[in-house]
Amino acid sequence: MKVMITNAFGRSNRGDSVLLDECIAEVRAVLPTAEISCSVFEGIESSRAVHPNVRWSERIGNSTGHGIRAKIVTLWLIFIAIIATIPGLGWVSSILPKTQHESWKRIREADIVISAPGGYIHDTNFAYYVALLHIALARRSARSILAPQSIGPIDSLFARLVARRILMGADAICARESYTFEFLTDELRLPTKILRRSGDSAFWNYSVSASNDAQVKSAWDQIGVDPEAGDPILGLTVVDWNFPKSENATAARELYVDGLAAVIDHLSSEHGMRAVIFNQVSEDLGMAARVAATCKSRVAVDTASREPEILRSLIGSSTLFIGTRFHSCIFAMMANCPTLAIAYLPKTSYILKDLDLDHRQVSIDNFDAKRALLTLEKDLSDLRAASWEIEEAVSVYRKSHAQLRDVLAEET
Repeated sequence: MKVMITNAFGRSNRGDSVLLDECIAEVRAVLPTAEISCSVFEGIESSRAVHPNVRWSERIGNSTGHGIRAKIVTLWLIFIAIIATIPGLGWVSSILPKTQHESWKRIREADIVISAPGGYIHDTNFAYYVALLHIALARRSARSILAPQSIGPIDSLFARLVARRILMGADAICARESYTFEFLTDELRLPTKILRRSGDSAFWNYSVSASNDAQVKSAWDQIGVDPEAGDPILGLTVVDWNFPKSENATAARELYVDGLAAVIDHLSSEHGMRAVIFNQVSEDLGMAARVAATCKSRVAVDTASREPEILRSLIGSSTLFIGTRFHSCIFAMMANCPTLAIAYLPKTSYILKDLDLDHRQVSIDNFDAKRALLTLEKDLSDLRAASWEIEEAVSVYRKSHAQLRDVLAEET
């Protein structure tokens, strides 16, 4: 049995890393003898270091350029990949860069093609068409499964037509929030027989273990914070967001930075909290430095790129957690840590709604520092009750939502 996982990002985003780790583990649990391959957007070598028994290759459509030139190259690579699927024209695929050609061949040879879990099928950027390409390339005889992910919004009529045509060919689509399920049924009008109501795969990943204790202690030493010193820890993640839905993106960005700084300073001065901004996505480090520089209080910024199990353990040591990157919120909630999410994409709002925790969020577009503080100070007034609320929500969620392994078992 050959299984090809497509549309994976890479290990520089620790949220995507944990989703891919869980996807590989679930495939092995259901199909222990399967040969697994995977194409990634970046970081083949770092991925191979973690999963040496997986065959790695580069995502089709990658280009080294920027701007319009990069889009033209990507379109050319997409065109080649599609033309090569025509009977008798398979040789055309050899025009693709070598490692992208390997991805094309492995997709076409696979018995099962799995689009990796995550949240990337929405028409906010050009990568949307690259993601759909990797789903469309599966042979008709192969089983095509979309692992738990977010789909939508898709505003363009053309983009919707393309998405519907390609997704109609899938054998199973795992919708990881109510919004995605309703979008696929009501907006794209996909048949419910191919849809599966599932949960975010990170809620089933329990890779943190006692064997990591030495690495975790070393990480805290590098950060310069001792969680056992007695000061309560305020954990955070930020996002270097461009505020595409705001009329004044610059003002919205400043409100986000200033609001977070105000929250950090208040909790530091009034409650003695020690703020630590964790590194889930390395591209956000510039924003982390900006927030820290805006604060009057001391803020530690962890600049190291750490594997998900270490990052999860660090985040789980927080007394309170404010997360903009949503999988950092999941890491905190898995440790029963009272969490406030800053929603920058629909997935945050909809997954929190499915958890019955939608009151634990504020919008990034008009960040409300006062509202955030009301939630956080309420948590501080009764940490046990706040922790129990998170624990119960996660427990109910895990019992009521399907996993990829459940769908794989059905489809194989």
